[in-house]
Amino acid sequence: MSGAQIDAEEEFVHKLYGEDYLYQIPKFQRPFSWTEENFVDLVDDLTDAYESNSELYGNLLNESHKLNKSRRDSYEPYFLGSIILNRGGSTGNRFDVIDGQQRLTSVAILLCVLRDRLKHSGWATSLDRFVQEEEDFAKGQEGSVRLRIRNRDQAFFEKNVLTQGATLSPRNPAEGDTEPQQNILQAVATFDERLKQWEDNGNDLTSLAAFIPQLVVMVRIMTDSLSSAFRLFNVTNARGMPLNNADLLKSENLSQIPDSDRDDYQRKWEDMEEEVGNEGLERFIGYMRHILVKNKSQKSIYDEFTDVFSKNPDYRGSDFVNELEQVFDVHRKRVYDAILEADDESKNVYYANLISVMRDFYPSDEWVVALIQFDKRFDDEGLLFRFICQLERRLTVDWLTGSSSSDRYSRIYSILKDIDSADGPREALESENLCDGLQADQTEFEEALNLRNFYRKGNYQWPKYVLMRINMERYDNKNVKIQYGQNINVEHILPQNPTSGYWMQRFSDELEREKWTNRLGNLVLLDGRKNYKAGNRPFPKKYLEYFEKKSDFQITNDLARHDSWTPKRLKQRHEELVNECVNIWIEFSDIETSAV
Repeated sequence: MSGAQIDAEEEFVHKLYGEDYLYQIPKFQRPFSWTEENFVDLVDDLTDAYESNSELYGNLLNESHKLNKSRRDSYEPYFLGSIILNRGGSTGNRFDVIDGQQRLTSVAILLCVLRDRLKHSGWATSLDRFVQEEEDFAKGQEGSVRLRIRNRDQAFFEKNVLTQGATLSPRNPAEGDTEPQQNILQAVATFDERLKQWEDNGNDLTSLAAFIPQLVVMVRIMTDSLSSAFRLFNVTNARGMPLNNADLLKSENLSQIPDSDRDDYQRKWEDMEEEVGNEGLERFIGYMRHILVKNKSQKSIYDEFTDVFSKNPDYRGSDFVNELEQVFDVHRKRVYDAILEADDESKNVYYANLISVMRDFYPSDEWVVALIQFDKRFDDEGLLFRFICQLERRLTVDWLTGSSSSDRYSRIYSILKDIDSADGPREALESENLCDGLQADQTEFEEALNLRNFYRKGNYQWPKYVLMRINMERYDNKNVKIQYGQNINVEHILPQNPTSGYWMQRFSDELEREKWTNRLGNLVLLDGRKNYKAGNRPFPKKYLEYFEKKSDFQITNDLARHDSWTPKRLKQRHEELVNECVNIWIEFSDIETSAV
């Protein structure tokens, strides 16, 4: 093979796991990520394929447990997809697996599980040779494993899979220290269980041990050029295949980093990936995309970054990974941990509580993009505090007055442009896209808060977010950081379907009752699951036995000052809450001092 010539050929497992091939998973590849569903599909497909063939043509082995070659030639092979290998000069005597590591690793684990359960020692020895080569003194050949996965999991792989007998007592997958190790243990446990069931149904494991090497086939695609291998990889996987944008961009960028530095950048990527998972990392790459492109998506993230790289080739590689790490670190500090380090501790507390509410209850994450970019661009804790306060006000008013997520992202793109063009953080804070128009939206904002079906608005997200923010403003006077649980519900004070005499006497006008039941003034926050049996209790008992026990919320505890619940009190509370909302989101002219 010369230049970047590509060679493709069908290869059976006995050849792919034979002495002509030694594999390694390159450092830029994703970790082993197949899960139980994938393992079940693999082993069930193989056993089904064997059964279908054996019913038509007979057992693959004769009475001496030797291969019946004439029957083998009649069998229909089972196609397991393609693999892409690179055998460039930098790979030594091992082929880099550019695509196909999930299949190659899973088949290796399956062969080991089969090996450890076979009663025929000859077949067991043959399967063992597929996964590791013994030392051969006469040939001057050192012992070697067939497949080397990523370094941090290799010793675990050898101990728990490749060593003969290692899979006989499957470990609990939860015992793995990393997600790939857990997936390896899950593969062993799944294969063990399914093979045991198959054998209990009267099938012969030795026949399956012959079927897999002899009749399972893959298309092996080979190139001696790493760049050519990556082009093949991206073309194969960018169109609806299981690999996502994070996988594609990982290979794209790590492959451009010199060998001397690649280990460090590989470690950076894997550390982030292990912390948030592959899909989580794709979310951070999405944040990068918004910051760079500042426009609505027209194509896949991978294709958009391809355009970025074509305009700025130097950005591909280490610069991309470094910026991803910076976005990741800012998010961890400012959003996940909600840390601000201003001189005024009351601002740090307010920031933590506001971020907690936004992170857990705001319906989308466009605000995160703007927060990250402001923090990346400017080093000013106090002005970062003002920025997030102003941003939350602007986006919440947009949301409640009917702006879609797409509309709010359009505003974020404008704010990002203002941040990038500003001479400093104060100029960015004066952006009209961030500050202007709140007073002009007040009437529409109040109309949204006064809606009769407020409880159901925004797919039930409006009432929870608004009540959480009001509660936060009330609680903040205590200057305590609040940790909110995920199981928070919005409950009605006046029940939605009242039946008891208490409620029917006080809310006898059915039309008036329907008008007010789902409005803001009739709603409270509760921890934990709703208790539908408590809904129709008289107000005093409902509060003492239900609201008081299930609420750490100031906005709910305030009901203690009422000894009864009537239309007059409901309307009064509603007006108070609407006024609080206007004060929180519209009328504050100096957010910096509002939290002090």
